[in-house]
Amino acid sequence: MGYLNEPTPPLQRDRGHLLSGWLIFFFAANALSVIRALEQRNGLVLLWSLFGVLCAVGLWNWYKLAYYGMFIGFLFNIALSLDNASVSGVMFQLVYMGLTYFLVQPKLDYLR
Repeated sequence: MGYLNEPTPPLQRDRGHLLSGWLIFFFAANALSVIRALEQRNGLVLLWSLFGVLCAVGLWNWYKLAYYGMFIGFLFNIALSLDNASVSGVMFQLVYMGLTYFLVQPKLDYLR
């Protein structure tokens, strides 16, 4: 019965230019937020920004947990924007969430 089980082809992971650009932007934005939070001594923003940096690096390295972590971060930022009564903040987070979903969803099989 070995002839029925063909070996799987090697997994060629192609990130694409848009996803690569988005992850670099996401990493840079969170890294700048880390620096700003350190200057302002804001612990909560510092922790979530570090979490965002870790998620960007994790998704760059094809980890599914980082993908879901990014969505947790987006939901946290939506909650902060709602607390500050910032409609534009909520809209930005929803756009970022949608971009992440539509850029990563076709590559979801590549994530481990």
